[in-house]
Amino acid sequence: MRLISFGDLYLDYYFQDDLLVGVSGGKSNANILANLAPYYDTAFLGVTGNDTQGDLSKKSLSQIGVDTTNVKVIASRTKMFFIANGQATSECPYCHRSLNYHGLKFDPQEVIAHIKPDDYLIVDDLQPETLEVLNNVDNPAFIDIGYLGNMLYIGLDEFNNILADRFKIINFSERVYKVLKKKFAIDAQDLYDLLRPDILIIMRGSKGVDMITKDEYYKKEIEIPESDIESNGANAAFFAQVIRTYLESETIDDRMISTSFMRGVSLSSYVASRMGARSHLLPLYKVANYRECICQDIAVRDNF
Repeated sequence: MRLISFGDLYLDYYFQDDLLVGVSGGKSNANILANLAPYYDTAFLGVTGNDTQGDLSKKSLSQIGVDTTNVKVIASRTKMFFIANGQATSECPYCHRSLNYHGLKFDPQEVIAHIKPDDYLIVDDLQPETLEVLNNVDNPAFIDIGYLGNMLYIGLDEFNNILADRFKIINFSERVYKVLKKKFAIDAQDLYDLLRPDILIIMRGSKGVDMITKDEYYKKEIEIPESDIESNGANAAFFAQVIRTYLESETIDDRMISTSFMRGVSLSSYVASRMGARSHLLPLYKVANYRECICQDIAVRDNF
């Protein structure tokens, strides 16, 4: 059994007090996978750009133990995000270039060709390319939905057709849940009944999480919220621990839910106390030099 994810890899730049602290690979599904690498065989399938940022996006996964053999280097810039005070932008703060691109560049058929029958899939978007993969394999899947994108404009029936009975665990950010609640006039229990995962999670930030199963509605509170240095990556860390506990457990019961919550809160609090979504697993790469701008050709120091 492997846990795999797929798509386009990113590189994140982290700033504190307007100073560049370091860089690391990014993207929610890759961060979830990185947190599961200490416990399972993991692999990322997809693409990255043919620049130093692309090299680092692959290296930052492989150094943690994620197999990146089938990450293809393509003739493209790597997508980059610049993170400060919990906010991310694709505009470089030095030269103000936008380092984003529309859509995804990975080839769904190439990804499908490398998926094994006993793989579990981890996804974090519902872009057409991602849906093509999901619709052409029957592997069990987990999804982290932190934003809706074009899904914001579809109706309830189409939303249901895409998500219902496809995912073992669905993780909604509080922001997405509030949009769905208002748009479709439904609550969390309605969402669970509609989509029928084994577990539905609604992240509620420092207030805790809601975890819904076929038998119970758990409202888990965080009694002493931690003060965040950088919250980027905290939700991915939490979700990874829920997936880990789910895969270890024979049944979904009070003990499984409590264990996953305790593990998730412990790790996500630690992640939020540090700079960088994966710095608890691998230190940030320090930029030693760059040509023209930090978003162009960069040289980094070894992070060990």
